[in-house]
Amino acid sequence: MTVQEFAAQLQSFIDRHDRIILSGHIRPDGDSIGSCVALGLELERQGKHPMIYYEGDISRYGWVQQTLPVLDENGLCKATRGRFAWIMLDCAEPARTGEAAVCADLAEETLCIDHHVIKNEYANFNWIRSEATSTSEVLYELFKVMEYPISKEVAVALFTGIAFDTGGFRHSSMTPQVFHMAGELAATGLDITQIMNGLFHTKKFIEEKVMSVILRKAKMYNGKIILSAMEGKDFLSVGASSDDCEGAVAQLAEVEEAEAAVFLRELQPDLIRVNLRSKHFVDVAQVARAFGGGGHVRAAGCTIAEPMLLAQQMILAELKKQLPEEH
Repeated sequence: MTVQEFAAQLQSFIDRHDRIILSGHIRPDGDSIGSCVALGLELERQGKHPMIYYEGDISRYGWVQQTLPVLDENGLCKATRGRFAWIMLDCAEPARTGEAAVCADLAEETLCIDHHVIKNEYANFNWIRSEATSTSEVLYELFKVMEYPISKEVAVALFTGIAFDTGGFRHSSMTPQVFHMAGELAATGLDITQIMNGLFHTKKFIEEKVMSVILRKAKMYNGKIILSAMEGKDFLSVGASSDDCEGAVAQLAEVEEAEAAVFLRELQPDLIRVNLRSKHFVDVAQVARAFGGGGHVRAAGCTIAEPMLLAQQMILAELKKQLPEEH
């Protein structure tokens, strides 16, 4: 299917529905929030009634406009009682949307726009561009094809998503086209400094305290893998929770010697969230898929239902398969 063909499907989908719930993945990040807001603002411009459901804290993204209705769990329950359509953004599997997964069975029609590698397409209509840097990039391309106007508010949301998922325009997925795209969005008058500082250079004090523990616990393996792990007791020791570790794996990946970085955190006993990054040759998406997760070659994640120590051993064993043999 071409982008023009899907664009026609998307417009037809929008035309058929009045109430549309938008949702991304749990623990929403810059791309998830940015793509939901950008499409939501466009739906509102077309006279529709979009509603966004976020499962997780979005307070750190205060510069992204949130004038659209945002549903809590109770609001989601009420919204799904009537006729509505559902759009998944930056996520292609209903289970990864949290409570919004109920929409998969209750919505009149479903649509998905994403950039992650997936095994199955769950929505009625799907546009998955795994080669794109972000879902926000995919939306930008669609908006251009569909000749939608890109207001400053929409540009802020899209720029936030692209900047976040490219690590501040640093990842190997960057192309001249993406820089051009970012330049066109910036030309709307958005505050680049505010967005970049908010995404990458602003931390809560508790997050800095957590990061100090993460770095203290970090270890190098085979001279190329840096790994750190935080159990529930480690978070409690500094008065934090497992949510207070934004950007941990990215900071670990800054270590010069590391080809791959791994951060594990205990969500609950025997349930470990794993985030992975790599620089040159390790395919961390392949590692994540071995445990039912996924992502991209240089950034991926998974959840392992095992004790922390065993989860570390399993991840390290899988990573080491991709390291050059030592002679």
